[in-house]
Parts: sequence; C-alpha cells; structure tokens
Amino acid sequence: MPLATERSLAFCAELSATATWFCLGDQARRHPSLLRQIAGQGHAIGLHGLTHRRAFDLNRAAWRSAVRDGKALLEDLSGCPVVGYRAPEWSLRGAAADWWRDLPELGFRYDSSRVPLAVIGDPAAPRRPYRLNEGLWELPPPVLWSGPVRMPLWGWGPRVLPYGLVRRALEDLALEDAGTPLVLHPWELDAEQPRLAGISLGHRYTHSIALRGYGSRLRELLGGIHLTTLEAWVEGR
Repeated sequence: MPLATERSLAFCAELSATATWFCLGDQARRHPSLLRQIAGQGHAIGLHGLTHRRAFDLNRAAWRSAVRDGKALLEDLSGCPVVGYRAPEWSLRGAAADWWRDLPELGFRYDSSRVPLAVIGDPAAPRRPYRLNEGLWELPPPVLWSGPVRMPLWGWGPRVLPYGLVRRALEDLALEDAGTPLVLHPWELDAEQPRLAGISLGHRYTHSIALRGYGSRLRELLGGIHLTTLEAWVEGR
C-alpha cells in the first residue's frame, strides 16, 4: 500500500492533477501518515468505507454506523472535511439501492456508488452527474457506450481498449466538464504486485490484465486534460 500510494502521488504531481482519494477507515488507521501526506499535497479525502465490506452485505443500521464512524475517523486523522462517499464495489444496489437517502444527514454532498452498467449496476441509470431528491449529487464513473458496446472506462477497460477510442471519450468528458470520476486504483501502477489468492477467474482477469506499462499508457491518455477533485466540481455547481 505505501509503495502504490507513493507512486500514485507522484503520478498526480506529474500530471499537475488534484484528486479525490476514496479511503478505507481501517487502512487509514494503519497508515495515518499516508493519509496526511495525501491531504498535504492538496488532494481531497473521500470515504470508501470503514472496511471494504460491500454495503448490501450489511444491514442498513450497520452500514450507516460504519459510514458515520469511517467519516469521523478520516476527518480526525486528516484534518480535512469528508463530503464524498463511494461504496466498495459500487454496492449501493440490490438491498442497499435506496440507502443513499441517509448520506445527506450523515454530512455528505455527493455519492459515487452506482454504475450505469449491467452486473455491477443498472444500465438504465444516467451516465452523467445528476441530483437526487435530497439534493445529493450522484457522480457515476465513466463508461464507453457505443451501440451494443458498454464497457467501463476505468480499471481493465482503459488497459485493453484501443488508445484512440479511450482518448476521444476522455476528451469528450473534459469538453463537457462532465464531473465524471476518472477512477484509478493505486495498485494499478504496481505491475509487480503479488497475485491475489482465492479470487475468481473473472476477478483475476480484471485485476491483472495489461498492468505492465499501464502507467505510461495512462500518462498519454490523460495528458493535457485538466484533472481536479470531485469536491471542486460539486462546489462549482
């Protein structure tokens, strides 16, 4: 984790980018200096969860308690306000589909937990930021949407899709000032990481495919695009 974080911070600095880092409370407790380093370099801190348990694997009361405690922990360790939430594995779905209604009361201004794709979300959901009934912003991650082709523009997607296709999609988002989270997991910049044990073939594929050289590819994909925090985008609305 420290190595991947250091590489990601250097990557942001190279691109003159500020980012929202969605952090886990239990990892921040283990590495408080890393959290303070992230905040100290001008990045925003969002909540990814107290642990990496998916929202729909908890009951609503337990999820709400974990969100409240995770937010308080990150704010205490970083000294920064935490106003954004992204559930592990985009898991405000299924039994947890309407739990976003608790987020404004818990002090959040936006959520990024739902995906306009099948399997991990709802393909009928909006693909651009929208306001929910309680004034909360929902900021869905980017997807490639061309006829029957619907693929994530994060994770394994940009690693395997043709460069020109991904670059054009990112340029379109930038021109729209779309407020779309361009998701990067720090481990994606560490091609030498150990293989994960006990995971499905599908997870193994999406985790490891085309990691080697991805940092260089991503520099080219994102070069010249203004990258800022989700908080800055929401604040400007």
